[in-house]
Amino acid sequence: MKTAVKERNIMKIATLAIAAVMSAASIGTTAFAQAPAASSPIVADDMVTVVLVSEANKSSDATTQVPDMYRKPSSDTVSKAQSMLKKDAALMKNLEGKKVQTENVVGIETAANGGKVVYVK
Repeated sequence: MKTAVKERNIMKIATLAIAAVMSAASIGTTAFAQAPAASSPIVADDMVTVVLVSEANKSSDATTQVPDMYRKPSSDTVSKAQSMLKKDAALMKNLEGKKVQTENVVGIETAANGGKVVYVK
């Protein structure tokens, strides 16, 4: 009888341990837009991710795939990105600090976490 109780207690502890590990693992992961890869985008604590379109296109990793509208951007797409950039002095300063030539920005998206994903040719 005591053995059965001990086994149930061990199972409960094991179940709680597994749940704790899984919970902690989900907190420490990065979003797909920020997942490192062989040609990983530049990611920083400042909520700005820079994706080099030419490098990401060479990768077969699904997490680094660039949306079609930024692979071959229309003049409207580039104009919209440049306009957004000119209106956001903090973002422009951030990109300049990362040595990004702002005239090469072809797209800007707002990520789910509120950060910016900047696509650069």
